[in-house]
Amino acid sequence: MEILLAIDGGGSHTRCRAITRAGRTLGVGVGSASNHLLVAFEIVKASLEEAINAALDQARLKRTNVTSISAGLAGVDYDGCGSAEMEEVFRELGFAHAVINGDMVIAHAGALGGQPGALALAGTGSAILGIGVNGARVKVGGWGPVYGDEGSAYRIAQSALTAAARAYDGRGPRTALPLAITQALGLREFKETVTRIYVEKMEPREIASLSRAVYETAEAGDEVARNIFLQAGEDLAEGVATALRQLALTGEQMVVSYQGSVLAACTLVRERFGEKLRQQFPGISVMPPRFAPVIGAYLLGCEALGWPFPVEREGSLRSIEP
Repeated sequence: MEILLAIDGGGSHTRCRAITRAGRTLGVGVGSASNHLLVAFEIVKASLEEAINAALDQARLKRTNVTSISAGLAGVDYDGCGSAEMEEVFRELGFAHAVINGDMVIAHAGALGGQPGALALAGTGSAILGIGVNGARVKVGGWGPVYGDEGSAYRIAQSALTAAARAYDGRGPRTALPLAITQALGLREFKETVTRIYVEKMEPREIASLSRAVYETAEAGDEVARNIFLQAGEDLAEGVATALRQLALTGEQMVVSYQGSVLAACTLVRERFGEKLRQQFPGISVMPPRFAPVIGAYLLGCEALGWPFPVEREGSLRSIEP
């Protein structure tokens, strides 16, 4: 039996699946953070080992049963920068053959089933990845919370905090956001957010989590909150349009998908995103993701090993999604 370990390693969690050549999952494991740009290599190594061991234990397999590892890691960029360090980590873990990609690349492969097109990745942060028919790659955005992440949960929450502060001061339109944010943080008054954010130093992912309360406010009909989500959809569409133009995709190649909580869970963002793209590219296909990122890692591993590309076995692959 030939086994491929597919890994999706992020800044918070690491997911591993032990999958056969035929596309059957035998074991699943979860570990902690494995972004080597944010945590020490010892922690990365321990997180990967935790997820791998859990998947192999559930599958009742040994490391000698593994043909290869295919990993998509948050600390590796779309062009492979950072992969050499992680190959060494896998060698230390006892795996001589590892296919290393960035987390955006496996997300693209999963969403589009390994086909050309553009992916909007929008969770805590955001970035756009386009891949052309000749394999050319274009990345748009992904500059982080200081000067990027347009359309992300972090940027949505930041915009909501700004709107809430302006309303609280009387400088901006009235909105329910000050109350919604105050309650979400478990505070008594909105002015206490200064201490929570600056003194207690909320992390970007904690700030991004406020986007849930902002979305509830938008769904309740608050125009200020609604406009924040509509702007997020437009920002993400702008990034995708830029990638499509750089790749010069045409006709059936004009396919767009998405991964991440913002586009998956926020109807306001998703609808404005699709609307703006169709205005610019009549006939463009904006489709939900076919598979989760960890399945994208599996597909890329199959490609590297020369295994028959299993995307046509749609039913089998869907059965192994989280």
